[in-house]
Amino acid sequence: MTTILACLFCTLFLISCSDELIPRKEVPLDSQQQSMKHPLKQRDDTLMMPLATNNAWFFDIAYQDIATGTFLQPNAEFPFPQGDTLYVHGSTMLDSNPCSLIRTSASPKGGTWYTVRAKGIYSWPQDPDDTTEIPVFSLTYKYPADKGETYTSNGVKVEVRDTAALISVPAGSFPCYYYVSFSKAPGNVMFENHVWLSKGIGMVKNEAIMHQKDIAPVRRIVTLRRFVHGNEQKQ
Repeated sequence: MTTILACLFCTLFLISCSDELIPRKEVPLDSQQQSMKHPLKQRDDTLMMPLATNNAWFFDIAYQDIATGTFLQPNAEFPFPQGDTLYVHGSTMLDSNPCSLIRTSASPKGGTWYTVRAKGIYSWPQDPDDTTEIPVFSLTYKYPADKGETYTSNGVKVEVRDTAALISVPAGSFPCYYYVSFSKAPGNVMFENHVWLSKGIGMVKNEAIMHQKDIAPVRRIVTLRRFVHGNEQKQ
């Protein structure tokens, strides 16, 4: 049980323990970046993932035993986090496109770069220990898309299960695009991932399951508790 919980934890988000507003950040830029205007400064509620600097998402996290439906509680063996915070650290130009870096409040380095292109939302997970790595973006969430449409994201088949799913979470009820993917890992492991995104909000809910022979599967459920647009934070 400890192994499967740890794997699910590592595949998605890191711990955050606060519902405080993320402090406004002055992102250090090199000389080329300093000559650019902020590419994603203005609010845009039409985006499936709003990427303005200082946007912040506060999430609740729960683990559920699929066989019994019982929700697990943190313990000494695995004190898993019950909350997480993501925020847009800053934005710049990569691959000639405006891109934003999303981090967790617990991690001062690395993160994932996101950019909006014609086919949808592309991403590149940056290695925090390799500052010379060349960005390679892949289509993560196709948008617009049709219900039942499939596409490939970094070698993984993704299905657009719905384009108008109404999802209720602590932050409210939202119409969402619903994405489902299955990916293989060493050791005869299969990861099942469900993501719901809403216009102007971003991720509303995520469910992840690791399937492995002879190990009871556990569902990791991440739900949005609060979203704060960077422009709404206190000056």
